[in-house]
Amino acid sequence: MENFYLSEILLLPKEVNNLDWADKLEEKVAYIKEIVVNYLSSKKDFQNTYHLSFFNSEYVNFPIEEVRKMQVEAEYSASLSGQGKRVFVLLNFDTASPAAQNAALKIIEESPKETLILLLISKKERILETIISRCLYVQLKQLHLTPPAAHPVTKLTNNFDINNFNWPQNYSQAIDLAAQNKDRAKAINLIEALLESTNLQLEAKQSLLRAYQDLSHNQNVQLVLENCFFSLVGLES
Repeated sequence: MENFYLSEILLLPKEVNNLDWADKLEEKVAYIKEIVVNYLSSKKDFQNTYHLSFFNSEYVNFPIEEVRKMQVEAEYSASLSGQGKRVFVLLNFDTASPAAQNAALKIIEESPKETLILLLISKKERILETIISRCLYVQLKQLHLTPPAAHPVTKLTNNFDINNFNWPQNYSQAIDLAAQNKDRAKAINLIEALLESTNLQLEAKQSLLRAYQDLSHNQNVQLVLENCFFSLVGLES
């Protein structure tokens, strides 16, 4: 029988905000994601394989567009058989506007089958009472993780190994991949490396060529990559 999970509000440990994260936003996000993975490992239903999607990985004030992306991801995943358990993590959700929180309310209170929604926050008072009343509230404990300085950000180089590239399997991964490579030189480097692969499907190669041309014409890097990676979702390399 398929499970329905109660959405959870996770209050981050004070250490997360107390540490000096100046100029280390990517390390902060990696640190928070590690906290989430550690928390999930303590839950009986999520000790084995599950699909994990993060929303608002840039850790800006939570935009309403991320709610829409989550809804698309939920609908897309639900259409696939044998998808298994999923976890949607909404980062920095306490910075969401009342409109964005209300937009997320329906999927939070009626989460899809086999899907756990986690709202990561630093300040509970910023969350609407209608959401608080519909979620399990958890105060995360300090997990004694490796200090943030030990979370190096992987940089793409000209020696990029195509065999280690993880093709996006869902829209959330496509969005994250675009965000990780939004520097123009880095994005072009990535597209060139992917085009050199000898095992590309025709559809994948066409999408990559369009992205390369758009990047060469100074179009918005992140939007170009998102459009490209959206088209790669589900394609085999």
